[in-house]
Order: sequence, then structure tokens, then C-alpha cells
Amino acid sequence: MNVLTKIRFIYLRHCLKLIMAGIDNAGIAVAIGILVIFLGVAASLSAVQEAGPSYSAPVVTETTEPIAEDKTPTKPMKAGWDRLTSDVDPGMGHEGHQLAIILAPSDKVYSGTLKYDASERIQLVTLHGPLADGEDVGQAIWTPDGKTKFALTFVDPNSSGGKWQFAGNALAVHTMNTEPFIVDYKVDFEETPMSDTVVTGTVNTVQDPGVGHEGHQLAVLLAPSSDVYSGILSYSASEDIQLVTLRGPVGAHEKPAMTWTPDGETIFELTFVDPKNAMGSWEFSGNALAVHTMNTNQATISYSVSATVTPGQTMEVEDTHEEETMMEETAAPQTHTVDVPAGTSVPGCEETNSCWSPADITINVGDTVEWDNVDTAAHTVTSGSPADGPSGIFDSSLLMADATYAFTFEDAGEYDYFCMVHPWMVGSVSVN
Repeated sequence: MNVLTKIRFIYLRHCLKLIMAGIDNAGIAVAIGILVIFLGVAASLSAVQEAGPSYSAPVVTETTEPIAEDKTPTKPMKAGWDRLTSDVDPGMGHEGHQLAIILAPSDKVYSGTLKYDASERIQLVTLHGPLADGEDVGQAIWTPDGKTKFALTFVDPNSSGGKWQFAGNALAVHTMNTEPFIVDYKVDFEETPMSDTVVTGTVNTVQDPGVGHEGHQLAVLLAPSSDVYSGILSYSASEDIQLVTLRGPVGAHEKPAMTWTPDGETIFELTFVDPKNAMGSWEFSGNALAVHTMNTNQATISYSVSATVTPGQTMEVEDTHEEETMMEETAAPQTHTVDVPAGTSVPGCEETNSCWSPADITINVGDTVEWDNVDTAAHTVTSGSPADGPSGIFDSSLLMADATYAFTFEDAGEYDYFCMVHPWMVGSVSVN
């Protein structure tokens, strides 16, 4: 019997004795009232003791799932543009990436210009192939199944909008992220069957046959010709390479700044561009096209090139002693495009030399450079430098979004330029 039960029993017995003692009716009523109160209190205490410790009921807190970021562009598409949403990259090893295929793989060569405006920063992709067995020797590779392999040209412009000239068997845009992205784009292209000047292939370099270049390596993509090649090259190499075009042979009266000769007598004017990369694209013109390395070891290059041919010009020269016909190859003046990428109005592009695309360009006398503002902010294209100010050679004044500015370079030399509104944006034009 516990303590509370004993107390109840003793008190009940006491009350009964009072009743039996013959107390009056009022006393009986009081006693019964006290008894009822005591029994109620005792019952409550007993219930608490038997129930054990008490706890507060837990408070249920409702949580709201975070709302996923909506990457759907709010701005309308430009007239003539298309829109794609990316999907998981089907390439082996790329399962955590996103890919939007613009031009599906083909046995022909695509070449042209892609304009793009994406919901985030993207990378540009063109493929070359499929490769034959044994042709994957160090260059970047993309494969959907481990058997069918393509060489990969992968370019990171560090921007979400811009323009890219390309050649290849497929075209896509890419991100390293797992979430889908949206890209608006316009692509002006040709799909051309293979020919002598439209080629997808893989080559290995050999020792450069040029005098003074015996310690270098060279791979000729378009052999020297009296005709002039003009087109686009996209490449994927096993190491960093340099890009080469030749013009000539040049006449005895010509004194080009850079030359290449196989024998010391036949002289070509040399255009030599070092992009400091193993993957990229290049718009070119000349009587021959090649890629080059400064090393003695063999390199492998996969590439797609799409070129047109302009016949050379023939000039008859009379001499008092003899009459002869000379072939003089003169490349027609070219127009080169430089983009003002999206987002360059904010500092940061100068860290990767990407405030202009490309930031440094090499052209020939008589060529024209056209600057295309694909940014939403206004810029200027002004010759000179932020430190010294404008040089007065050329100035676009304020170049609004989607506007272009062109300048023809009539004299050889080095031309620096910058944006007066955003002085961290600097570029250069080298004129041969």
C-alpha cells in the first residue's frame, strides 16, 4: 500500500468515527465536504504519480521546399533566331554536363558563324570525325559509346553571348553544370561535301622543311598553290600549336617582314599566329595553310577546314631581251570580325584577355576589321591606350548594342585600341 492510499484510509476512518460519535447534521455536512475535497486532491496526486514524468508535445514546424530558379528568358527572341533547352550530355565522362546540339553530326562539313545568347556562360563545341582506329593520339576526344570517337574543339569564351566562326561535322553549346540552360541562337552556315578544299581529317606533323626551321614540326593542311584559299579552320591538337599561311612566291622587289623558304630561293610571305592553345578556330587567307609547333616531337592534329578558291592573277611583263609570263598571287582584301562580348562592361574580362573576341588579331594591309557589339552596353573602339589616350587613327564614337564599326588598315604596323567608356578593355591589330 503506498503513502497516498494510507492517508486516504486513515482520514476516512477518522471521519466515520466523527459520524458515529453522533455529531449534529451541520457537522456531518462539513465532514462530508472535507472528505470529498480530500478525495479529489488525492486522486489527482495519484494520477500524476502513476503517469510518471510529463513532456510537452513536440511543435511541428512546416518547411517549404525552395523554389527552383527559373532560367526561362523573359526577353523575346530576336527576329530570325531560334531557342534550345539543353539536355544531359550523352558523351562518356560528361554525364554531369549539359549540351544543346545545334547542328547534328554529319558526314559533310559545316562552316559558318554562330551568334548565341544563353541563360548562363557556355562553352562552344565542334566535332571532327568519326576518327579512324589509332587516330586518337592525345587530342581531346568526345564519344557517345567508347567506340565511335570524334576529335573535340572546345572553346570557352567566358561569356553567355557572342559570335563564333567554326568548321566541323557537328556544332553544340555546353556547360559544366547539371542544371539545364536555355540558348537563343542564329547560325549562318553551309553544309558542304568533302573535296580538296573542304576536309575533315587527322594528320601527324613532320620536320618543318623550311630553312632555319629544322628543329620545328609542321603539318600542311592545304598545299601551296597559285590559287588563294580563304575559309575557316577549326582544330584539336595533342599540344599547343601555331597557325600558318603562306603567300607567294613573292617577287624579288617585295620585302615582307616574315618569310618562309624551302630552299633559300623560293620565298613566301609568312603569316604566323600563335593562339597559345590546342583547340580553336581561325579565319584565314593565303596560298597555303599549315599548323606548326616549336618542338621536335611529332604532334597529332584533327581538324575541319572549309575553304573557297580564288584563281591567281597572271601578268605579262615585257623585257627588251625576252618576254615572259609571271604568275603573281594577290590575296583579295579580307574582312575580319572582332566581337564585343556580353558582360565586358563589368571589370574581369581583362584577367583572361577576353574583353574583345579575339583580343589580338593579325591581318594584311588592305584588310578590314569589323567590330560587332553583341553586348547590351554601349562601347567605343578607339585607337590608342588608356594610359596615353586616343591616337586619332580610328574611333567608332559610341557603339550601341548590336551596332558595328569597320576600319580598313592601309599601312602595316601595330595598332593598339581600347574602349573609352570601359578602359580595362584593350586589344590590338597587327597588320602585315
